[in-house]
Amino acid sequence: MGELRFQADLLDEVAHRLDLREPNRKAIASVILRTSDHYDVQESSDPFECIVDSATGVGKTYVMAGLMEYLAGAESPARNFLLLAPGRTIRDKSVQNFTPGNPKSLRAVMRSAPYVVTADNFNAPATRVAMDDGSVTKLYIFTVQALTTSTGEGRATHVHSENLGASFFERLARLDDLVILADEHHCYRGPAFSRTITDLKPELVVGLTATPVKADEDLVAFRYPLAAAIADELVKTPVMVARRDDRTDTETKLLDGVNLLRYKGAAADAYCTEHELPRVNPVMLVIAGSIEEAREYQDVLDSSSFDAGAWVGTTLLVHSKLKGDEKERALADLQAVEEPDSPVRIIISIGMLKEGWDVKNVYVIASMRASVSAVLTEQTLGRGMRLPFGRYTRVEFLDTLEVLAHEKYGDLLKKRSVLNEAFIDYGTYAHLRRAADGSLEVRQTAIAAPGPVIPVTRTSATAQTGNPAIGEAFLLSPAPGDLKTAPATTAAVPIAGIVDQESRARQARKDAQSGTIIDYPPLPDREPIVIPRLVSVPQPTTVSLNDIDPEDYGPFQRLGRALASEHSEELRRTKLSASHDWQKAQVRAETARDSIRAALPLDIPLADTRKALIRRVMSAKDVPNRKNEIGAAERIVDCVIEAMGDEAQECLSAFVEVCGQRLARQISKTLRDFNPTQITYTDDVEWLAIDKIRKAQRKQEAGHADGTFDKTLAFNGWQKNLYSHAWFDSSPEFQAASLIDSSSSVVVWARLHINDVPIQWTTDGRNYNPDFVVIEEIDGNRFAWLVETKSDKDMTTAEVQAKRRAAKKWANTANSSPQVQGVTWKYLLAGEQDVDDAAGLWGRLKEFCG
Repeated sequence: MGELRFQADLLDEVAHRLDLREPNRKAIASVILRTSDHYDVQESSDPFECIVDSATGVGKTYVMAGLMEYLAGAESPARNFLLLAPGRTIRDKSVQNFTPGNPKSLRAVMRSAPYVVTADNFNAPATRVAMDDGSVTKLYIFTVQALTTSTGEGRATHVHSENLGASFFERLARLDDLVILADEHHCYRGPAFSRTITDLKPELVVGLTATPVKADEDLVAFRYPLAAAIADELVKTPVMVARRDDRTDTETKLLDGVNLLRYKGAAADAYCTEHELPRVNPVMLVIAGSIEEAREYQDVLDSSSFDAGAWVGTTLLVHSKLKGDEKERALADLQAVEEPDSPVRIIISIGMLKEGWDVKNVYVIASMRASVSAVLTEQTLGRGMRLPFGRYTRVEFLDTLEVLAHEKYGDLLKKRSVLNEAFIDYGTYAHLRRAADGSLEVRQTAIAAPGPVIPVTRTSATAQTGNPAIGEAFLLSPAPGDLKTAPATTAAVPIAGIVDQESRARQARKDAQSGTIIDYPPLPDREPIVIPRLVSVPQPTTVSLNDIDPEDYGPFQRLGRALASEHSEELRRTKLSASHDWQKAQVRAETARDSIRAALPLDIPLADTRKALIRRVMSAKDVPNRKNEIGAAERIVDCVIEAMGDEAQECLSAFVEVCGQRLARQISKTLRDFNPTQITYTDDVEWLAIDKIRKAQRKQEAGHADGTFDKTLAFNGWQKNLYSHAWFDSSPEFQAASLIDSSSSVVVWARLHINDVPIQWTTDGRNYNPDFVVIEEIDGNRFAWLVETKSDKDMTTAEVQAKRRAAKKWANTANSSPQVQGVTWKYLLAGEQDVDDAAGLWGRLKEFCG
């Protein structure tokens, strides 16, 4: 058996750059581990196929991008990826996802920079050049029909091309590193697809789906069920809404839907105004049973007699029988439904939107004829699960998806067990485990998903009134984190499960009435705050081994000790090959270290293996090929050898190549940690006054002195805040504001909002916004602080530390500018324990964290 290959540091780097959600990172790790186990450990020669079963809305596109980035960046890289789509809609969406310049493209954060090959350009001369270049990563995006048949849509890919020197299909089949990414894998499990896979002879096939067929259960390498996605707050929380009365007429059901949609729109407008975000327009998806029914619903909605004509001109009808220009217009309108200026508020569909439609602003699904249980067990529910703001807003009506049921409320309650089955499933993932003999092996682990999603719990409205007919609902168990400490109100904890239409509308009206947007201008008696704006420029700067200070050689010392103590365990399944008279001898070490010694007649001088390690360091990724790097490489290698102690010569004689690989990976990881941003600043400085009028839809609290924090409140009573009121995302922020405000040295401070002080911290343009700006004066000297508070568990994460380095660089650059005079800029990162230990004293907090 061979040796497992898994580059954890490479996956960490990819996950950081793509900002992967944890389930997506685990999905990629599971695929890589299972693939390596198949080829490297089991030494199988058959193509490996597996499935990633992930809930709709969690981000399968990111899984595909992450797999490409990992495999293209591995020590033995793959350069050819085939993304198969079940139809043109998903194919076109995928092309947009990987085309530079498209708003939905991931190319800006992909180092592999894949050359996209499609049915439109596969026969172009430029594509031939890219296909012949082994250093270029290629991403072929085709419908499955274009490759599984040599007639119709697939004819062009199967006929001989003079430009390619073969048919396109034949060129794909000749590749020895082809990786197939089968999107919506459940759509094409048939003989034609299987035959195509056999003919293409791929190295790896990864199916991606939220609904795998039962026959493929053994192929599932990773599963992340919808119940887990809801509990982890990665998708909206669904609410099944039903009427208590017997009214089932079309107008009533549509009126219920648009009323909820109107409340959603008001909540979204208020949230976007407060946070200075582009407008998000909630839309409703109406599911019709036939084209005739769909047209009937559109006629009702477009009538001036329905809801006083409020929805005239806002509907979009989409179905499979649209043709020509009408179809093109409908698809274009559908594609643009997320745009702030889109007039579409209601989409009426029959069956075209089950897959491949990834808009995030669907907030109401109206099931006009189908049973709600049927809606939930199909992918229709997934059309509305994505989060338009990327995360939960803590505004209850913006974190939920309303599903209007065809059934009566009472009948729906009886179906709780059926509805739960639509959500509940177990999760599974692959991970590394060290066996009793010390070797690493891949294990598949199953975990129970959270549930039940619809337990019998009553809202606070029921408890307050004592009447289960008012506000009765079944609630999702609170997820870990903020929900545990949230106030026990229906506005703080998202409702999930089943609720009657009347109670839901009553709650929406109550929230809307209490949600008046209030303007907060800067106070005229407070000193104004002006912040330098530094123009950042991404630079292709190269880090140096000399950036690594000898005081920071700890990782290399630990590596040396690990190599000395673990080499007999980790490397005993090592093949030793030597050439002699064109014959290859193979030695396999199975058990004890003594047997390795006996099998290895090598006694290479330490000076020679030292040179080999230095050469390996100089060839590592990110290490510049410059003379002044060699001295630093020598120092690092000597550090490793010294840490290996008396085992150094024997270990390196036998395993210098593998030791060199591990050292090179540690070098690359360390260099990435030293300079992840690669940002410089121009010499020009602009000045930004913190003078915007803040807007918030929050209840006002007269003071803050009692220390009681509530995320939904705007607190007054500040002595040195630039604004009369301030609101916060966490208790540490609230505590930090209180101790800042009470300090005698502080002149003025402000809670910063998005884009007040944007600090670019990645080359792809991601900005970081600190929590506070604080101006203080000590002995006649002015100091300006950018302050950030974090939970203790996040303080040591790579992202927080990278932002900290970027902010410190920003402050250093500001202080170096001749245009910034009379004030010294500083940065302070404080954990929640730091804030507690400061005991209300700003000076003490600076001592802890400065």
